[in-house]
Amino acid sequence: MAIAVQIKGNTFKMVFNLKVFRALGKEWGLPGLPEVMQRVALIEQIETGSFETYDVLYDLLFQALDCCPDNQTKISKEEIENLEMDELMLLAQGMTEGIAAAFPDAKEEPKKKTKAAKK
Repeated sequence: MAIAVQIKGNTFKMVFNLKVFRALGKEWGLPGLPEVMQRVALIEQIETGSFETYDVLYDLLFQALDCCPDNQTKISKEEIENLEMDELMLLAQGMTEGIAAAFPDAKEEPKKKTKAAKK
């Protein structure tokens, strides 16, 4: 599912599919999806103002926009980094919705399998 967002008067779509997370894994030198998701989780600490957290946010937003085949116009990472804070937070909100839609079971507790005792 693509999330439509406005950037500088242009409409772009963001996707949060495996291609996005594979690209991030390559960029960050991480071996798999669990490690990438652990790094993406840093975004939850955006209020700390950590530059590392903003780097993760910029990387994720760029890949989510760049990997969407519907975008006829491409946007550079530098253009994302130069957005006003209110525009960036709107993108982050769309990103949160997109990730939640891509991983609907992420908030649910895993169900424990129970086995009947053998006699």
